Amino acid sequence: MLERIFRDTVAKYKLLKKRDRVILAVSGGPDSISMFHLFRELKEELKLRMICSHFNHGLRKDADKDEEFVRSLCSTYRMKFVSAKKEVAKFFKGDSLEQTARRLRFDFFLNCSRQYKIKKIALAHTRDDVIETLLMRIIRGSALRGMRAIMPKSMYRSLCLIRPLIHISKRDVLKWLKDNNYLYRIDKTNLEEKFFRNKIRHKLISILKEFNPNVENNLFNLSKIAGEDYDFLYNYASSIFTSLKKISYKGIKLKIDDLKNLHPAIFKEIIRIAIEDVKGDLRKVEYRHLEEIEDLLINRPSGSIVHLPHLEIKKDDAFLFIKSLIL
Repeated sequence: MLERIFRDTVAKYKLLKKRDRVILAVSGGPDSISMFHLFRELKEELKLRMICSHFNHGLRKDADKDEEFVRSLCSTYRMKFVSAKKEVAKFFKGDSLEQTARRLRFDFFLNCSRQYKIKKIALAHTRDDVIETLLMRIIRGSALRGMRAIMPKSMYRSLCLIRPLIHISKRDVLKWLKDNNYLYRIDKTNLEEKFFRNKIRHKLISILKEFNPNVENNLFNLSKIAGEDYDFLYNYASSIFTSLKKISYKGIKLKIDDLKNLHPAIFKEIIRIAIEDVKGDLRKVEYRHLEEIEDLLINRPSGSIVHLPHLEIKKDDAFLFIKSLIL
């Protein structure tokens, strides 16, 4: 059953092709270990060339044991193993420990990609991760873009990220590992409710099930629908943005008359795309910023300015200028 879902997901989203080269991100936990063995079973059939990567966050006493476990597993199955260790806590500067860990982990993946000339990274996100991420983003305040939660395939800079376990539940992963006598490591911090995700996992989802026992399926489907809808919206807005975009000093400019004729949803998406084009990301850009830019476009006089993190949006008689403030 689990193998079939894995293979169906790979085929449906075209995650792998014959003779692909893939870096497996393996932490040692049940999800990544199940992915490791599922890829192993697919290796000969697709003639895959694989490297197993492990990033040691140095956040737990058992972190070195996790690394050694994955190293030993690769030795047993004669798979190349590469690892790196960073004391994540030393790089944490008051933003988010989770974001700091993610940034360092993806820097490691980029280094692996450059070193071994492999552009595809397999991540072991499951159906449960999609549901938890969706709830986290709804609670924090998310637009349609964020409600996609986690996609089967996405890009991170030059990396193609694939998630072949995305339709498989944690419950099925654990059963499959037990049935096949595969060992894995347990991260005890996943049980600590001081972390936001763990509160969602252990408390909120249980409460929601009291209202609707099928709520997990509904949330997963909501994420899929949001993903499909957003893909259409993004692709449509992106094509318009490309036709309107003009290069300006340290940024871009968009003709005001063209923007005023757009549906508000398309306008806001074009502004998101423009900001990401100039700034490189959308971090700290909130919905209120988009509303303020819309007000700038429609109601404010020529010469008015809206300031965003590291950005300036200025209006003159003909154009909206989106300019980077980073030297």
